[in-house]
Amino acid sequence: MYSPLPSTSPFYTTPSSSLSPSSTPLLPSLSMAIGALSNALGLWILARAYSHSRRLRRSRAQFLLLASGLLLTDLAGHLITGSFVLWLYSYGGLPMAGCQFLGGCMVFFGLSPLLLGLLMACERCLGLTRPLWHSSVVTQTRARISLALAWAVALLVSTLPFLGYGTYGLQPSGTWCFLQEPPGFCLLFSGLGLGSLVTALVCNMVVGTTLLKARLIRSSGGDRRRRRRGTRSHDLEMMVQLLAITLVSCVCWSPLLVSVVMLQTGTPLPRPNWLLFTVRLASCNQILDPWVYILLRRAVLRRLCSIIVRVARVRGGKPIRWDPGDFQSSDRSEISHL
Repeated sequence: MYSPLPSTSPFYTTPSSSLSPSSTPLLPSLSMAIGALSNALGLWILARAYSHSRRLRRSRAQFLLLASGLLLTDLAGHLITGSFVLWLYSYGGLPMAGCQFLGGCMVFFGLSPLLLGLLMACERCLGLTRPLWHSSVVTQTRARISLALAWAVALLVSTLPFLGYGTYGLQPSGTWCFLQEPPGFCLLFSGLGLGSLVTALVCNMVVGTTLLKARLIRSSGGDRRRRRRGTRSHDLEMMVQLLAITLVSCVCWSPLLVSVVMLQTGTPLPRPNWLLFTVRLASCNQILDPWVYILLRRAVLRRLCSIIVRVARVRGGKPIRWDPGDFQSSDRSEISHL
């Protein structure tokens, strides 16, 4: 299903004639640079929010810890895999061991964000549906253990070829290495990825339903409302970010994961370079993840909500019952109630 793995040469060669005219290092170079800068900026923002949230609300600190692990994984993925891809473009070949390592990195940095997104969705689902159990069971230490466990699962799957099960090979475009055979190894990768996406979607639906019910039945008392505004603003912020992360992952990763399943079941792909297109689309996920936390912060959401309400009032339409205060920064009010 994938390009055959050479059995004699210790070096994978990529003749320049085999590369299409559009195969230039400009695209992977830009992707690597933009992704690294975006994730670095996102990590800086999350680090500030994490250090502040540890003094305010523990559950938010746990969410930010998992989110920081996600962006750290994306940053390492851009730097490591991008370097090997640029090597292939520059020198037209890669040692066999290097191609195996690149394939393992593709699998590891592909599965890790999906598993971390699943952990974040489960953490928010437990935090909103079982708050008492969450506060007593989900601790900082266990959040770190879960983070390490997600990395360990992805690492185990990516190193299966080095343990004697599965292989990685140079793909037809000659610019990347990926999983090759047997079908069980390929289906394991796609199954874990698709399972993580589906489970995260289910958790997000539960969280969204819970927040909607709480909004419909909450009390309208003034003082009580002010006391709960800090908690509500954090919940809405995390919910919006988590929903955006899940949607981005579904759009970016579903084509590749489904394509792997199609190849193993004998279903033809839409076009010859479809697999390369899906890989490039999946790499966009690592670029878009940090911008979710950069753009979907409470300050930005509050301003956007205020603009929408103001425009609706100017046009004389039906009043919108959104409350910009749902996204306001309420750290001072939280501190005053400690």
